[in-house]
Amino acid sequence: MEIIECKHNIRCELGICKNRAAHTVKLDRTGPKSRINICDKCLNELYSAIGAVIVPKSIETGKRKRAAKDGNK
Repeated sequence: MEIIECKHNIRCELGICKNRAAHTVKLDRTGPKSRINICDKCLNELYSAIGAVIVPKSIETGKRKRAAKDGNK
C-alpha cells in the first residue's frame, strides 16, 4: 500500500466531502476500485483516527533477546 499524489481533478471519496483530492491511496490489489482518492483534510483526520487506535511501542518497553549461552549453540 502506498500514498501518491493525485494527478487528476477528482473529488474526495470519503463521506460527503466536497473538496478536491490531493492524494491517492493505492492498495496492493488490482482493479478499478483499488484506489481511494482523498483530500488533505480527510487524510489528516484519518491519520488522527488511526493514531488513536494504533500506538507504537517504544524501544524501552520491547522485550530483550536472551544472550545465547556458550554451551548451547
